[in-house]
Amino acid sequence: MECITDDAPPPAELRLAWQCSHWNCLPSSDGLYEQDARTMMLMTALSNVYNAVSRMINLKGKQIHQLTDNERKIIRVLVDMKILFHA
Repeated sequence: MECITDDAPPPAELRLAWQCSHWNCLPSSDGLYEQDARTMMLMTALSNVYNAVSRMINLKGKQIHQLTDNERKIIRVLVDMKILFHA
């Protein structure tokens, strides 16, 4: 419960559950544990970027203020890298 009430990191098992749910697989054979760690990290990062940019694009007017801190950080990095909103 600390990860909900005290902003503590979630336990490893909860992170694993989230990943399994996200990728619709089990952590056993041919599931999450069978994947290369680099591939899984890359897939997660790309998914986070996609979700943040997609959400930002779909927000209208003042709704832009509904972006989460993590989404804002992702957008800021993309802007700083001149990947998003560059001339």
